[in-house]
Amino acid sequence: MDDDVHEQSLVAEAPLDIPLRSYKEAMGDENKIKWVDAMQDEMKSLHENHSYELVELPKGKRALKNRWVYRVKQEEHASQPRYKARLVVKGYSQKKGIDFDEIFSSVVKMSSIRVVLGLVASLDLEIEQMDVKIAFLHGDLNKEIYMEQLEGL
Repeated sequence: MDDDVHEQSLVAEAPLDIPLRSYKEAMGDENKIKWVDAMQDEMKSLHENHSYELVELPKGKRALKNRWVYRVKQEEHASQPRYKARLVVKGYSQKKGIDFDEIFSSVVKMSSIRVVLGLVASLDLEIEQMDVKIAFLHGDLNKEIYMEQLEGL
């Protein structure tokens, strides 16, 4: 086997998505600029959707901790990978009845998808798939949740 071909095939198999564990790791990474851009995109989306308001923490309330989650995604038809940063709340530290009652993100059931696909097939219709960017920000939250200010930015 030709050595050049072998090297290229090894590179092609190298995983793109080696997750960073912290803001500190992202800021020390060779792709720091891409991570900063990804975090700024996330903050812009949160701001545009009025997802937060900077306030003083009321007495008797707890602020939840947060962290950044970093991923590199290679889209099927894209020539360059996409760097994504998501700000997440460490919700596992909440206590039921104190910090929350019931908060969930609705997800379609597989049986509903099968019904729709069955109708599409039987009626010979066309179907398109789409993704809603930051879909979780489009829901309503009826209770205030306090979060510590994030690291960086």
